[in-house]
Amino acid sequence: MTVGPLADAIRDRADEAPDRPAVTDQHGTVSRREFDRMSDRAADRLEELGVGHGSVVAITGPNSARLLAALFGVWKAGAVPLPIHSRKSAAELRQLLELAEPALTIGFDPAVYPSIELDALFVAGEDRPRPRGVLSPRLRIGTSGGSSGTPKLISVDVPALVNTDRLWHHAMAADGTHVVPLDVVDGTGFFATTTALAIGCHVILMTRFEAEELLRLVAHHRADWLALTQPGMLAVAKLPASTREAFDVSSLRCVTHYSGGVAAWVKRVWIDWIGAERVAESYGATDARGSTWITGDEWLQRPGSVGKPGRGAEVAVFDDAGQRLSAGAVGHVRFRDLTGRRNSHYIGVPSSEAPDGWEGVGDMGWLDADGYLYLADRESDMIPTASGLLAPLPIEGAIEFHPAVRSAVVVGIDRGDGSTAVHAVVDAPGEVDAVALEEMLTTTFPEVRVPDSWSWRDGPLRDNAGKAPRRAIRDQIQSAPGSPPS
Repeated sequence: MTVGPLADAIRDRADEAPDRPAVTDQHGTVSRREFDRMSDRAADRLEELGVGHGSVVAITGPNSARLLAALFGVWKAGAVPLPIHSRKSAAELRQLLELAEPALTIGFDPAVYPSIELDALFVAGEDRPRPRGVLSPRLRIGTSGGSSGTPKLISVDVPALVNTDRLWHHAMAADGTHVVPLDVVDGTGFFATTTALAIGCHVILMTRFEAEELLRLVAHHRADWLALTQPGMLAVAKLPASTREAFDVSSLRCVTHYSGGVAAWVKRVWIDWIGAERVAESYGATDARGSTWITGDEWLQRPGSVGKPGRGAEVAVFDDAGQRLSAGAVGHVRFRDLTGRRNSHYIGVPSSEAPDGWEGVGDMGWLDADGYLYLADRESDMIPTASGLLAPLPIEGAIEFHPAVRSAVVVGIDRGDGSTAVHAVVDAPGEVDAVALEEMLTTTFPEVRVPDSWSWRDGPLRDNAGKAPRRAIRDQIQSAPGSPPS
């Protein structure tokens, strides 16, 4: 295995072992040869619909073998995929699609934007192998999470290649088995799943996350690698220990979690359960100039750290004036690419890159003396208080420790007198009140700020990628009768 087009990798894996499973979804299992032919069929149809080399193809939909075949079909046509999750509002979707100017859109509500159905790519016809060597000029166009504002388009400006000998994902190995609880149209789910297929892994797709079902699938398929974000890590950690132990997950070589926000107590549950050597973490973003990695063993020595930069990048922390800070000082986290090339840019948004190459994605944190990075929170999510900026993440993680709480989001609410109230929104379907949560925080997490006020929801506060629409939550609380809270 070496560097080559992603489009060719699927054919290569099919030639090596045509009958091995490639994708399992709610409809059944597709072999490597069948998946290769599906993606060929999708590429043929895309070209018939006017898609050419370098064209942008926007696509959305729930996890399925056909969705993945369509993505590889885009690469086989030499085009650029733009996966977008349909959870975004109609206005956001329309804005993103108008900005991208795609040659074709697939799976979207026609009332939002003219689109074809995904199934239209798989009409019956003659199966003929596609030519090899077709290379898309861009790996993909992604979207920012939009958790703190309007989502943006991010062009990943590297060709659609895969280096099967030097994979970006920690501990991912060829011919493995992966259960996929993340949405393929989201960044982490997209990269983890398409890379896995390119190196011959069998991917088992979930269409709806449920913690016990995830463990059942891992045990049943003997999965060896798993990618998760904060909601999945939390949901599994909150299962009773007896429930977790009922599933044999000894086949897992590594569980890697992405996107931050995982409380220390959650990570310790995982480490105590499956072992530190099988837990890893990555921090980065589509528009970042680098990323960090940390193993479970390293994390035990530096609890709370998200690790050190990977190959070809460095990280530093800066103050508001752009001066580099020393170890231990909290400031703006910035990465710098050391490979000499810029690998992404915003579409329709001016570049924010500094002249010396340092660029951030809106996070605050600090470095220790050994260069390990620790995150405070998003710059836009920090809450101004009389004693300085307050990070919501530690408060949210502490609240989520309560057995009756499924998730929590903490925001700052303007009191109307120049001060800011710390307000917690709690998803708790069971019987729990502010008094119980305040008592738990005071006794179990004395270092954490107790919120000034509370409100309650019966439903997820974060999406499957771990993103919370904080600005929308804050605006809704702020405009509610009786706000600002006292």
